[in-house]
Amino acid sequence: MKLFRINRDRFEIVHADISDGSEPALRFYILVVVSTLIAGFGLILNSTAVVIGAMLVAPLMTPIFGISLALVRGDTGLFGRAIRAEIFGVIAAVTMSLALGLTLGDFEPTNEMLSRTSPTLFDLLVAVLAGFAGAYALVDEKLSPALPGVAIATAIVPPLANCGLCLALGDVAAAVGSFLLFFANFLSILVVASITFVLSGMARSFGVREKGVTLLKRFQLPIIGFVLIAAFLGHSLFQIAQERKMARGIREVLIQETSLIPSTVLESMNFYLEEEEDLIHVVANVSTPAILTPTQVSKIQSNLSQEIGRPIELIMHCALSSNVSALGSVKNTIEQNLDGTFAKSLGNDTLKDIATTEQIIREYFSSDNALDLGRVEFIPFGKRRLMLAHVFGIRPLAPEEIEKLQAEIWKATKDDSIELIISHSEKTINTPEGVFRYGWFLGRQGTPENLERARQIKTDIVAYFDRETGFTLVNTNVTYLDDKFHFLLEIAGPELYPSPKIKELQSQLEQKFSDKVDLYAWSRIEVVHGPEGAMSMKELSAYFSSRQKENLPEMMPLILEASRR
Repeated sequence: MKLFRINRDRFEIVHADISDGSEPALRFYILVVVSTLIAGFGLILNSTAVVIGAMLVAPLMTPIFGISLALVRGDTGLFGRAIRAEIFGVIAAVTMSLALGLTLGDFEPTNEMLSRTSPTLFDLLVAVLAGFAGAYALVDEKLSPALPGVAIATAIVPPLANCGLCLALGDVAAAVGSFLLFFANFLSILVVASITFVLSGMARSFGVREKGVTLLKRFQLPIIGFVLIAAFLGHSLFQIAQERKMARGIREVLIQETSLIPSTVLESMNFYLEEEEDLIHVVANVSTPAILTPTQVSKIQSNLSQEIGRPIELIMHCALSSNVSALGSVKNTIEQNLDGTFAKSLGNDTLKDIATTEQIIREYFSSDNALDLGRVEFIPFGKRRLMLAHVFGIRPLAPEEIEKLQAEIWKATKDDSIELIISHSEKTINTPEGVFRYGWFLGRQGTPENLERARQIKTDIVAYFDRETGFTLVNTNVTYLDDKFHFLLEIAGPELYPSPKIKELQSQLEQKFSDKVDLYAWSRIEVVHGPEGAMSMKELSAYFSSRQKENLPEMMPLILEASRR
């Protein structure tokens, strides 16, 4: 049954358009070269809009219609012209894109390129529909304006351009995949356009030639090729479906396992199957407050292998992060559904307790810049539920502070079996005046006059200890409270620094500067006995560093670099 009956006038127009577009003339190859260059730049720039522009300029679809019409009508002249135009057009497109790739040289594969290296049955179905739409729009004058849209859908030139670019990068497999995509489109358009031409009545009217040659014989090779390509791409689609099913299974297990680790979230996952060893390599990118241990990764890897049913080698790429909520909030949801709602729950009660503990400690530290919270982890210890908080800062937490925090945690969790313990790491802040000690700063009393007076007093204190034997002034801090300067002197020596000497120095300073001065001596029992007698560690380090001036600039960068590994 015919889709519609084409009249002689329309047939002459269609035949002339296809014959002109299938002519292997200079204008045809100019358009092939231009469209290939546009497609090549679009692929390299990862620009879909530029690739679409190349599809509109590309002339390679018309010779395919020419081959179809020639086979339908047995027109050997049209067939010869069209097949030459298509073959040499394909060669020109691949050659030009190869030359472009070799000229640029340093480009990286883009998503636009990668999407054209693994054709599937879906691509074949798109080409089938596009071939029908193109042929149908061609023979029906009312639908002819739709041809540009058909040109976009068929995508003849971009796979050829991608083939040349892949060859320039040395990836032959990707180039073959790109050419296979073109060939699948070519056969699909050829077969479907031919069927459309037959149904429209173009095979049996208007001076048909070679009536003795049947359509089946003319199309046996294209049909066989189409069936083979469809079978191959169907198998490829099946493999992709299997890979996606495996990826979904791996991702579900990873999400389930990481949800059991406090504040740890799976960001992304990649895998590939090593056929020879029947081994799946998985790389999971996670955000976590602490680097996962090999034991944790081994457990997840074992569960993955058990769920997937194949051996798996897992690598967890850990990016350190922390989840922080507003004051008064103990929620910790971070993943979002397509409808905009947050879907990730905190899981079991332990994770909820950890999140609550983290939030309470962070709120407590928000008004104290001297301390920071790293992470909180749960440590089961018999019937005790220990929450270990890793804290770093320039001062330790007092027992009464920890007791207060624990009471707030009990109130929020309604569980008085939780026991809070703090692991404190000291953070040192160095200033031009030495190591800063928490609580020792001039603050609002740091007027220019006070700063200058404190500097003068400190100069005298340093000079006093320079005359001392056996004791070293290691560090000095000062604050101003109640109209008085308070100096914290850190003194290293073989014994406690004598109190009478501190009083003597304090009296000298008050007499000289007419200011009230309190001195606090922090004595460190520290002495190094050597060939030259007793000295402090500071003096010993200064002595050897002065003797090693030539080696230190060369050695220290190497030592620091090794310490970061």
